[in-house]
Amino acid sequence: MTTTTKIETMSDAEWTVMRIFWTLGQGTSKDAIMYLKRKTDWKEATVKTLIIRLQKKNFLKADESSRPYVYKPLIEESEAIHENVNHMFNSLCCMKKGQAIEDLINNSDISKSDITDMINLLNKKAETAPDKVECDCLGKEA
Repeated sequence: MTTTTKIETMSDAEWTVMRIFWTLGQGTSKDAIMYLKRKTDWKEATVKTLIIRLQKKNFLKADESSRPYVYKPLIEESEAIHENVNHMFNSLCCMKKGQAIEDLINNSDISKSDITDMINLLNKKAETAPDKVECDCLGKEA
């Protein structure tokens, strides 16, 4: 990812557009418009504006050698998710991170294989986890 790209600057609408390009691998604005019409009431101009914003933020790159332009993601979806989740979790109290993970699990559709992977990861993590996580909100000398 480029140094000027910051995932936290991506709006919910921009995430929706990026998900189209991540799924397709690349595509035109017409592709994005077609798929977004299935799930939003956005106008074509709105989608095109979002694509332009994503280019300016260095999330999408246009191949301008032919028309229509073909857009490709400049960041992998997994990297964007990783950065977004870590950015959000870094703003939480250490004592509340487990609660946030529980909330995500309770409110998300998750496959059986993902659940099995998480159970295995949690069992491994439990081997070295502390009995209690201390609050870090006020610093060390609170």
